[in-house]
Amino acid sequence: MKKIALLLFTVSVASLSQAALKPGDSLTPYTIHNVSTGKEYCQVCAYGAKPGKIIAFGKLADAGFWADLQKLQSLQAANPSLGVFAQVIDSKDSDAIKAEAAKHGITFPVVVAVEKDWNKKYDVNGISRTIYYAQQKNNIVWTSTGLEGAAADELATKVKKDLAS
Repeated sequence: MKKIALLLFTVSVASLSQAALKPGDSLTPYTIHNVSTGKEYCQVCAYGAKPGKIIAFGKLADAGFWADLQKLQSLQAANPSLGVFAQVIDSKDSDAIKAEAAKHGITFPVVVAVEKDWNKKYDVNGISRTIYYAQQKNNIVWTSTGLEGAAADELATKVKKDLAS
């Protein structure tokens, strides 16, 4: 049991080290294209009034990314004041992205970046399943690479506590 706990801790630390932004950093605005509506807007501005926001970055063919988004879909359903969106980082094929989102029951916005330099602000560097959770004023309070193991429960607990206060 101790070995499993140690392994989970090591994976969590390694995952956190892959995400460029850390708790205390701020989400920086850039323009996105919503593949469902066709609208372009500032992603941070769109969720500015929300007391909590989650941004997930991933690759179109990454099954783990879509599994994470299903967990985020449930989290958003349980917390209507939570803003959630996902950005596909390796494709701009709106039809393929919409089809994949529909296939997995994702109803929150799935987007692609309009600005070419968006990665300079978030430093995702092609790492699928990078997730940021921020509170008001866009300050990041939690980050992870994927929602396996205890990460999904940890995020859900954090969101529930933060949105209740």
